[in-house]
Amino acid sequence: MSVQKHINLKRAKAEGVKIEKVPQGYELTIPAVGGKLIFSGLPGFLGGVRWKGMTHLVMDVTAKDTMDQTFTLVFVTPAAEKGDMCIINAGVLPQIRTTWPVALSLLDSQTMFIPRTPGRLKEIILGRGISLKKAVAMVLTFKKTNYEQHILIHDFYLTDELPDTAVRDVKPIVDDLGQYMHKDWSGKTVSLDDMRQALLREREAFQPGATFSNRSRFGGDLSHRYDATGFFHTHYDGKRWSLVDPDGYRFVSTGLDCCIPGDSGYIDGIEGLLSEKVSPEEYPDAFELTEHTGRFSGQYLNHSILNLNKVFGADWKQAWMELTRSRLIRWGFNTIGNWSDKEFIRYAKLPYVWPMEDFPTTEVKIFRDFPDVFSEEYAQNAERYSSQLQEFVGDEYMIGYFLRNEPEWAFVQGLMIADKVLENPADTCCKEEMIRYLEKKYGNIKALNAAWKRRYKRFEDLQAPQKPISTFSEAAMADAKAFSEIMIRKYVTVPSQACRRVDPDHMNLGMRYAMLLDPILLSGHENFDVFSINGYDADCYPNIQKAGELSGKPVMIGEFHFGAPDAGMLAAAICSVATQEDRGAAYRVYYEGAMNSPYFVGAHYFSLNDQPVLGRFDGENCQIGAVDVCHKPYEVFLKEAARVNDEIYSLADGQRTDPQPTVNRVPRMMGF
Repeated sequence: MSVQKHINLKRAKAEGVKIEKVPQGYELTIPAVGGKLIFSGLPGFLGGVRWKGMTHLVMDVTAKDTMDQTFTLVFVTPAAEKGDMCIINAGVLPQIRTTWPVALSLLDSQTMFIPRTPGRLKEIILGRGISLKKAVAMVLTFKKTNYEQHILIHDFYLTDELPDTAVRDVKPIVDDLGQYMHKDWSGKTVSLDDMRQALLREREAFQPGATFSNRSRFGGDLSHRYDATGFFHTHYDGKRWSLVDPDGYRFVSTGLDCCIPGDSGYIDGIEGLLSEKVSPEEYPDAFELTEHTGRFSGQYLNHSILNLNKVFGADWKQAWMELTRSRLIRWGFNTIGNWSDKEFIRYAKLPYVWPMEDFPTTEVKIFRDFPDVFSEEYAQNAERYSSQLQEFVGDEYMIGYFLRNEPEWAFVQGLMIADKVLENPADTCCKEEMIRYLEKKYGNIKALNAAWKRRYKRFEDLQAPQKPISTFSEAAMADAKAFSEIMIRKYVTVPSQACRRVDPDHMNLGMRYAMLLDPILLSGHENFDVFSINGYDADCYPNIQKAGELSGKPVMIGEFHFGAPDAGMLAAAICSVATQEDRGAAYRVYYEGAMNSPYFVGAHYFSLNDQPVLGRFDGENCQIGAVDVCHKPYEVFLKEAARVNDEIYSLADGQRTDPQPTVNRVPRMMGF
């Protein structure tokens, strides 16, 4: 029998939140500017209840509006100003009673992404992590939106076991085509026949030999020619960087990520939200059971593939490839971006980038996904990892490869990975190497103690778990930073050199860091041909310029996007704007800003498809696509994107055809 300790929301300090006790629980009204509930108290007694012996904090909640509801739960200590906190961002589907459990073991921040449960969307753990015994406040924050939010919290409690998370008494919200049922919008597909006629007409006009007009066969700029090497490479002309295509022509990469036949939606435990009951036996290509993937295992349904099946039957994949290749050329995208279908890449004969899979790791980690980089295990796994490039050797259409995407350890603001080496109780090769580094630098333990303001008897004392050494003294901070740079350089160099041995011709496009929280993340950049970052900002120029100036390398944006709430989805995007017209304007502003940097060589829009209404594997369900679930293009957005893509080389030369448009931006609308 589980123990439950109920938290009275009326005991919280409310900032901007109106709380009303109702028979169903607590009715919350949050203004558009957002608000928060603050539960303070002595460590172990937050919110007026004793936390000892409890394993989960649970919110039983219904979001009453028609958009995803997001929460941020922050646990803080007296040292919160120095980053001593744990931040949990999460979201739930609207109008569905959802049980949202937070395992208290997650507060150490060793895990970043949490498996979905029914009704729950994406959940991310940020911050350095804390011990619950030190927490003096828990803050439930509701983010800024462009509308007043209404939430019913049925219960908020602690328990000593994972609760039942099943959703009950749900009604369908997704129609037979995979669209949200309870909203109409301009461009919504009204029927299967409507979709069929549109796709069949477009396929009939397919021209298999179509190429980019007034461009090289790769989409390069015919007015600027450099050395032709037979492969993509970089060039600096004394003023700005550019890529060069295999035939020697200047190339700015305008890409579209995820050129796949749709995004699979997670339906485990929420099948009742679907209006049409289809089976894997009837449409096997549209279903996927991912038992092998661990944290995101479960049943998935790809409505986009289901729709292609309904229109084209067994020929659906070929039809999709023909349509998509034609569209990329028509829209002016000269690059097939990350995570795209390999069969389509081989068919399309267009430039592409490739994401390496299974970045080398070790059984024992330093922090999150950061491996024991000085171990022989890491070196051996890097050799195995690099072997996947063998199938791409000699392919002239391949621009290059990304080593990985958004390392989880790099999401923590102010992180010194060397701190985690000595915090970690495990006997790692990194720890041995760090102790050797310190012995060599200081020579004797007295010198280290004087610099760090410690009382170690010998260097071997550092084998025991330490508090963050960067907090000991200025000298200790300098040592933590220096060895962190050494570790990150090793992290990058070992797999980079292994890849170069397998494939010396294609470019190493870097790590695709989510953001440059610290210049330390540039360590190892000498291994890259291009430094890549993902750019979810209205203006990417500052990050491009920063990365370029610090690395001396050309810079590529691996992902960016803009979404709007006017197209019937439950979430807009990380970068949200008001309308489809604003999406097009934002695309232009983004590219024109990027072109102001001499380091910029390309950006890839994320992504071809909208995300599923009920959320993909991790819960994202945004309106970010070039096409919707019915493969209908967002023509208003794409008209402007295509115009920018057509002008890309003029923009590179500093030419502007029109005044920069204004963009009506709205607060971030996304389910986490």
